[in-house]
Amino acid sequence: MKKITLLIIFAILLPVLFVSAQKTEKEKKKLYKSIYKETDQITTYIQQAINTLTEENKLTIEGEKVLSKKFLPKFYMERNYEPAWSDFDSFIDAIEVLESSYEDGLLPVDYHFEGLVRIRDTILHEKNVNKLDYKWVAKFDILLTDAVFLYAFHLIDGKTDPHSLDVDWNFGYVDLPEGAPENLTKAIEKKTISEQQDKLRPDFPEYRIMMKELALYRKIKDDGGWETIEAGGKIDPGDSVSRIPLIKKRLAITGDLADLNNLEDEVYNEELEKDIKSFQDRHGLEADGIIGKGTFAALNIPVEKKIDMLRVNMERARWIMHNVGTDYIVVNIARYKVFIEHNYDLVYHTNVIVGKTYHKTPVFKAKLEYIEFNPTWTVPVSITRNEMIPKMKKDHGYLKKNHLVLLDGSGKVVPESVLDYSTLSAHNFPYTIRQIPGPWNALGIVKFIFPNKHSVFLHDTESRGLFKNTNRTYSHGCIRVENPLDMAEVLLRDTEWDREKIDELVNSKQTKRVFPKTKFDVYLLYWTTGVMGTDKIFFLPDVYERDQAVLRKLDQKVSSVRSADF
Repeated sequence: MKKITLLIIFAILLPVLFVSAQKTEKEKKKLYKSIYKETDQITTYIQQAINTLTEENKLTIEGEKVLSKKFLPKFYMERNYEPAWSDFDSFIDAIEVLESSYEDGLLPVDYHFEGLVRIRDTILHEKNVNKLDYKWVAKFDILLTDAVFLYAFHLIDGKTDPHSLDVDWNFGYVDLPEGAPENLTKAIEKKTISEQQDKLRPDFPEYRIMMKELALYRKIKDDGGWETIEAGGKIDPGDSVSRIPLIKKRLAITGDLADLNNLEDEVYNEELEKDIKSFQDRHGLEADGIIGKGTFAALNIPVEKKIDMLRVNMERARWIMHNVGTDYIVVNIARYKVFIEHNYDLVYHTNVIVGKTYHKTPVFKAKLEYIEFNPTWTVPVSITRNEMIPKMKKDHGYLKKNHLVLLDGSGKVVPESVLDYSTLSAHNFPYTIRQIPGPWNALGIVKFIFPNKHSVFLHDTESRGLFKNTNRTYSHGCIRVENPLDMAEVLLRDTEWDREKIDELVNSKQTKRVFPKTKFDVYLLYWTTGVMGTDKIFFLPDVYERDQAVLRKLDQKVSSVRSADF
């Protein structure tokens, strides 16, 4: 489809070339130039169309909405409405740019393909260039310019509006710079449109890697994908099973098999076990080397689904990766991991526990303010009403056993004897419950505070056994950290708080806030595909079922642009 798209677009204004592919480069340029022969007429038609756009705030050409209401008029006004694409090489450069949107997981059809084809058909109908209605050339010029602007906007801000998918989205937006019209004019003159457009992609290594993976998986799809492997019973290392050759071939297709020799050998050897463990880890499975139901399911994920996952997560990268600083904390909710980047280097990562599927950890950004050691835990009202009051009524010693105290409206501790358990209810409880510091505390011995409206933060936990599970959706929304003191040490590395001093403070049981010197941004993200913290691409279960909504919008033909400044 990609090659067909390029061929058809290439023929839009080259009717003779469409018929004869034997023309020399010089002849092609001459033919193209003849279409832009009457520049004055084309300029007049362009000005008329732009006036309509500015006066009515809308313009439709051959059923295609012109979407740029700000940059497009400015672009043409600054060039006195002269056509932009009269140079053959610039035209070819622009067409290659629009075609490259496919490499970003976007749809070339979004960039006025259908309207341009209709104009092509109209121009082809008139075989005598001297009788050509130059209104159609003006329409082509405008649509192509709008398409280039639109693709640029999608590269720096995404095609879909994240706020329409999540009302709590607070990452902000990045619009085309004010100088976009001038930059396009310069790029057309210098024939560097492809180069300029490439610079608009997220300046983030992970994005480039996902582009390569997308190309790889599309090639795999074109080559027929991979064969479904019957699950059957589990396969342990050392077993000799007839399905092993199929498993090897499946891994080889996606570059997950280290040893490409002896593909027909049915023995599950140590080399294959290493490959399976790596594959399991990158697919959100327990890396135990046992090929069971979950591993077979991951091996049999259709190539089309992996292509969709890459497209979805490349879109997520476009939403945020133009605004990332040098020092930040990233929680990948879908991967159950937290990462610390310092001066563009990954300096630390560890496992986390996130919200249950009905207590989803939200996606947002904030700023790390302080780290609190030996924290108290003020129990949220919802947990008090729904969970603790029923337990208190059942066990009158529940508060004492769990190191919990009652606070009145002024924040003073009151004795448990004030409670009348016979009338105790969720609607008759004028107290706050707080858990005192200690190893029993639900927040453990440290918490990381980045103020936000969700009251979400990272913290230690007394329930460490849960980290051994591959699916770690157990919290009420906050993020529990497996090795929190190690993380605190990294975040405080440029302060007086070395590990020895941190340990002393923890052992003192004193509650104390410590402020990092470096101002770390905190990003709570949801990426089911990526490479952060691994040398190979990972594909994870969509535990919060968020991918499909993004994919639906990506696959819809664009009809509007979020920004009024576009």
